[in-house]
Amino acid sequence: MSSKLQLTTLAVLVSAALPAHAALYKVVEVDSGLSGPEIKESTEYYGTAIQPSVAGVNCFESGTSSSTCEGYKLAGETRNRAAGFSYREEVPFAMDNSFGYIEDNYDGFEDYCFYQLGYSTCEYWASNQYFNGWSKELNNDKTPNSLAFVEGIAEKPADSINTVINSFTKASGASSTIGNYSNATSRNVPISGDTLTDSASKVWKQGRQWASNGTYTVGSVSSKTGIGTERYYYYSKPAVWLGSNLTAINWAGGKENDNDVFAQGSMRDLYVDNTTFYGVGYNNYNDQHMNATIFKADIDGSGTLTNIKSTLISNAQVDAGDDNTNSNSVATNINSNLIVVGQAKRSGNYPQNGAAANRLFVVADINSPSADFLNDLADAKSVFFNGAGGEMGGINNFNEIVGRVDAENNREYDGKQRRQRAFIYPYNGNGTIAVHRNIFKDKKDNVKAWLLDDLTNDGQASGNNNQYRIYDASDINDAGVISATALKCAGGYDSVASDSYCGNGNVDEAVVAVKLVPINLEKDSEGEFITNIQPRPLENSTIERQGGSLGFGALTLLGLFGFMRKRIK
Repeated sequence: MSSKLQLTTLAVLVSAALPAHAALYKVVEVDSGLSGPEIKESTEYYGTAIQPSVAGVNCFESGTSSSTCEGYKLAGETRNRAAGFSYREEVPFAMDNSFGYIEDNYDGFEDYCFYQLGYSTCEYWASNQYFNGWSKELNNDKTPNSLAFVEGIAEKPADSINTVINSFTKASGASSTIGNYSNATSRNVPISGDTLTDSASKVWKQGRQWASNGTYTVGSVSSKTGIGTERYYYYSKPAVWLGSNLTAINWAGGKENDNDVFAQGSMRDLYVDNTTFYGVGYNNYNDQHMNATIFKADIDGSGTLTNIKSTLISNAQVDAGDDNTNSNSVATNINSNLIVVGQAKRSGNYPQNGAAANRLFVVADINSPSADFLNDLADAKSVFFNGAGGEMGGINNFNEIVGRVDAENNREYDGKQRRQRAFIYPYNGNGTIAVHRNIFKDKKDNVKAWLLDDLTNDGQASGNNNQYRIYDASDINDAGVISATALKCAGGYDSVASDSYCGNGNVDEAVVAVKLVPINLEKDSEGEFITNIQPRPLENSTIERQGGSLGFGALTLLGLFGFMRKRIK
């Protein structure tokens, strides 16, 4: 008997002994409803946002209707090939504000990989991103690559080529989507159709929208600098829309063009507290640095923002530690407790623990903002090791943070990319409710971060959940429902192990959009939810996929959602 078969058999026996209903989430695959020539057998589907829940609904609560919880809509997108230059970001790779890397075509993509990522596979990486992605756009290939949908309904503006959805409007049960699309004349146009003429009568060429509360919508606006005629050399400013009124926010430092390095800014999320407006994103500072930022403004009687200020988030800035330790940073989300989350991409000149990682952080005090990286927080170290990279997904109003994190710690610099998986982290900060946080206790009653694969493990190798391994979590609502992207092995993986093979390593996995829907939990005599989390076992000391291909997106997702999307492994 082969060693692989012995390990698989052992994992099956172990999984069979696990208690039933150990999972916290049911995995629900989402039907996009898309059809047409752009939809192929190999098309990949990604979950990007989840509909806000109705106030007071907790899907873990016994008696809460499963149909209610499964009814929250997921927004998603497709990919048939690499994007090359993200359809979302203001600049390539979220850091190239000179546009020098993409100006040099294939060589520039390879240079970016070599100098900022450090992989030993940069030739392949660059070839895929450039020839399958950016070069097609440069050559005016108008074949759609990103088709957006909201559970069975296409989100396709009339003249769109590629469309992305960043969020739903932040209101109880709201179903309006926020995002942007490209057409024949512009790379970024708001889905909403909002004006690109600001209050100073300047007409902007591009607009990106990231979030809205139904009154204010935030994002960025961009214009060409006048240098060159290609689809780059843009500067951008953070932007706020109030109805038909657009306000472009000034940069915190620097200037429009400093030695062909162009100023950038963007607002990614917002929260309004009576007469105070809070926004988060990044702004341009001295030396043209793109730094994670808290925006704060007063709201006058007409709703107009006044006294707008930008405050840099310390410890995440480009020149943290007096050197340019980071290449860029951004605050991605804010909740009603004024907890802010974000990410900072470590410079290729300063790798940490063998990787120039995209490190995730939380800001506890918005009035004196400083980044606490998750690998430094005691109850997150169960998932976040020193130098772990990932991608921030979102945070709900119970301080539950979701996203993606490295699931192995091999050396990336001069090596291979780390495999990544989705996580949830119940952060203990302002506004935390203990009964919610305590759902995520381990066997020793310690509340901690978890890989979501562990929380979908019901111990049933033949069950529905075992068809999926959760790669990314992009959003979470207050009812606890999560939008996610998963690898799918139709019919189920060989065992419940986290690194199990699909068809003994000979069957292709698909990339699918899924919702993670909380399972009703009983409570003990003290009112605490009763859980029985069973982490998935490991079969192999090292994880190597054999046989079936994972497709282009399963190998590289750079630019799909934001900063530094990595290959699925």
